[in-house]
Amino acid sequence: MKRLEKKLESVPDLPGVYLFHDSNGKVIYVGKARSLKKRIASHIKATDPSDKSYRIVKASSDFDYVVVRNEREALALEAELIKKHLPKYNVLMKDDKSYPFLLITDEPFPSVRLVRKTDNTSGRRFGPFIPAKNARLTMDLIHRLFRLRKCRELKKRERPCIQYHMERCCAPCCGYVSKKEYMEQVKGAISFLEGNVKAYLQSLYEHIEALAQRQEFERAAFLRDQFVAIKNLYEKYAVFMDEYKDCDIFYLEEKGGFFEGIHIIVRHGIIMGRENFSFDPFEPWDTETVRELFSGSGAGIDVIGSIWLKNYFENREVPPHIFANFVPVNLPLNVKPISEEMFKVVLQNKKREKLHLNIDFEALSSEYESVFMDSFPERVEVFDISTLQGEATVASCVVWEKGRFVKKDYRRYRIKTVSGINDYASMEEVLTRRFRSIKEGKVKMPSLILIDGGVGQLNVAIRIKELFGLPFRVFSIAKREEIIYTDEGEVVETRKYPYLFRFFTVLRDEAHRFAITYNRHLRSKKLKKSIFDDVKGLGMKRRRIVEKFYPDIKELATVTVDELKQIGIPEKVAYRLIEKVREVYGE
Repeated sequence: MKRLEKKLESVPDLPGVYLFHDSNGKVIYVGKARSLKKRIASHIKATDPSDKSYRIVKASSDFDYVVVRNEREALALEAELIKKHLPKYNVLMKDDKSYPFLLITDEPFPSVRLVRKTDNTSGRRFGPFIPAKNARLTMDLIHRLFRLRKCRELKKRERPCIQYHMERCCAPCCGYVSKKEYMEQVKGAISFLEGNVKAYLQSLYEHIEALAQRQEFERAAFLRDQFVAIKNLYEKYAVFMDEYKDCDIFYLEEKGGFFEGIHIIVRHGIIMGRENFSFDPFEPWDTETVRELFSGSGAGIDVIGSIWLKNYFENREVPPHIFANFVPVNLPLNVKPISEEMFKVVLQNKKREKLHLNIDFEALSSEYESVFMDSFPERVEVFDISTLQGEATVASCVVWEKGRFVKKDYRRYRIKTVSGINDYASMEEVLTRRFRSIKEGKVKMPSLILIDGGVGQLNVAIRIKELFGLPFRVFSIAKREEIIYTDEGEVVETRKYPYLFRFFTVLRDEAHRFAITYNRHLRSKKLKKSIFDDVKGLGMKRRRIVEKFYPDIKELATVTVDELKQIGIPEKVAYRLIEKVREVYGE
């Protein structure tokens, strides 16, 4: 470390590319920077073990750098060096990086496999899937729904393997299924992956009816379960695109000179996956850079997207001139309007990322430091209590760090030691549990704790903080007045300070949303149990079937008796269940 710090002294404050090496001289990370000195220093000074910069420096014994004329050259050189060295800590712009596809093999009894772009196995490909886990989840779904074989090589067996007994394979190796029946399942899997679900369900329903007429009830029952499972899955999760059936959607926003975006993969009219990305633009509206960013799709795949110009991102109207169909680098940039339907999909995905505060952090930091006479906090934990007449009391903890909410660090707490309505006691319980985890090093140390409440809740938090001897500051925020009470006795009316007002109210509202969602979930779960207990003939086995196909109990108010019969619920029990749900929720 000292060697790296010593070498840092000679690094110029100029644009360029830097390379970290391990003890064997192998390049483990390549980065670009406007200022080589500042960027390399930010790596060396990292102290958080969970931080990527910390891990890079920990694994490094030396670094090198190349000075270039401008950041355009830095970007190009960085890409070339990453392609050349394939450093393990780089995750972007690697030539060998490719997202997974699902392959239906070209065999007498086809199987479904997860493959990469470079895999030359013959068959029919579907994807790519982003993130990669979506491919594995979909493959698992194919095995559960269509029971295609998992084995790499089909060999004749006297007894089926465990996959058959787990209902993940129909055992063609033992002759338990004919080739015709197996290929029907393959056809279904292909329709599922292509998105031709409606047509497949119609043909499947007709096939079930024909089997029932021929009194082949066992086969009909299997296909009936498959029919219901596919129908429910696609009604709940699938997003169908009519205008662009095969495309990559890119959506970008500028936030204080920094770009954040979403990449949405659409294949066969279905959203197959999405990933977030960000970059620090050196010339934000340079068309060459835009082409480089959005030219990664395969032949025949449209690449569509949007660039929201500065000061446009609060506007919900459709400005047609900024939606573009990006084409490969060597062709002109073709800008054209986008449909309302596609715009709706873009906004739906944007809503999922709404937890990034769009705010001038330089102004916010300055306002915070002038008001509180303290440095701006890097990490804030926010707590809220939610209850309804003392029922299902819960607490939420949301975490904000370095400009964004960190959802993986969110926590929900069920209050265990308090009965009835007692916000102070409930807050004491959850803060004691949380602060103990911080003290023991199980949770990262925050800079600031923000409590949703007044002086009473603040005093509870201060007392517990002092009990554990923790160094962070504690504030509380009162509803309506939006007043901040601090651990030093200050009273700050945030409405007088626009940046502080936005910052603290957004934090508090997110904690409240997270808490009340959990409270509603617990009350709904309790209500579901009560409803099921009151329906005669609905035992545990049938209850699990209903919960599997109708996780939202309110859906049962709109279903028919025949739909419940299709999943194995007797007619009289189905009638009683629907009546009970409608009695509680209304039709």
